Amino acid sequence: MALKIQLFLALFFFLLQLLLLLAQTSEAIKHNKSPIEIQPYIIDYRNGTVLRYYNGPRSFVPPPIDSQVQSKDITIPSSLNHNLRARVFLPARPDPARKIPVLIYFHGGAFCIGSPFGWGDNHFVARVAAEARVIAVAIDYRLYPEFAVPAPLDDAWAALEWVAAHASRTGPGHEPWVAQYGDLQRIFAGGDSSGGTIAHNLAIRAGLSTGPRLHGLFLAMPYFLGSKRVPLEPEYIRFSPNYRVWPYVCNKCKRGVDNAFINPFGPGAPSLSHLGCKKLLVYTAEVDELRGRAIWYYKKVKASRWAGEARWIEAKGQSHIFHISKPDDPATTKLIQDLSAFINTNN
Repeated sequence: MALKIQLFLALFFFLLQLLLLLAQTSEAIKHNKSPIEIQPYIIDYRNGTVLRYYNGPRSFVPPPIDSQVQSKDITIPSSLNHNLRARVFLPARPDPARKIPVLIYFHGGAFCIGSPFGWGDNHFVARVAAEARVIAVAIDYRLYPEFAVPAPLDDAWAALEWVAAHASRTGPGHEPWVAQYGDLQRIFAGGDSSGGTIAHNLAIRAGLSTGPRLHGLFLAMPYFLGSKRVPLEPEYIRFSPNYRVWPYVCNKCKRGVDNAFINPFGPGAPSLSHLGCKKLLVYTAEVDELRGRAIWYYKKVKASRWAGEARWIEAKGQSHIFHISKPDDPATTKLIQDLSAFINTNN
């Protein structure tokens, strides 16, 4: 019943936003502003209105009602002149005497779509929290066209600083779940697709700074690009939406697809030995055009002087972000189990 209610609310909000967007389209035409369409992601009507194709326009599903996990929506204070929204998940029946890891999670969507409040990401992160027995903090980072890269990367850093600050058990935006149950020596960052890109950049920043560090890093089908092909990368990839969207979402970045934000081994990118974490799990899908560069990333990390432990797992016969599009597939269950084992292995 709870699932049916969530699906109904998601559909209702999508239809409501669609009606509003139709009205905004005619308004944009009236003022001679041609919309910017980036298929298959968004239409920017250039009047403050944006149509996002997936999950509806920033669709919202209420926190899940689940016997295996508790959740709530919070606001994270930030020094970036805005506050971050997030959804926090806590496994059922936590033991205050036994601290559990904290996972900061970033959704995918090419830096312009997606939300931790959408049904797919909400359902996935809730399952991870229940299976792995972790506190999961899913971040609602800023998106293009309202904000371009590196805004999402700055939001990620603000989220890590906020989690780490709970070691003092006081401060602005203090979250009781994190303070009471979180093991702040075991903070993980993870994400899928562009969320994986964000998590990688967060780990590099942690390694290069004197601020908080991560215990582990999880990259699921990460969104990495580059002007030079790497092994296992298809020839057609330069014509894919993944390449077309980057000049928009990072419109002030130098070097294009070789910018260090999107190409971890491009010219000028920091050495992968600077990853500020102790262990890494890279998860790829066999039928994913981004697979080759993710595998290359794993191999480059292994070849660097990074002192941590790296592992690579591939889901056979699966496509990009299958764990979101096919929540009931056995491969999704396996991914969640693999992530749980990665988080809870003592190393």
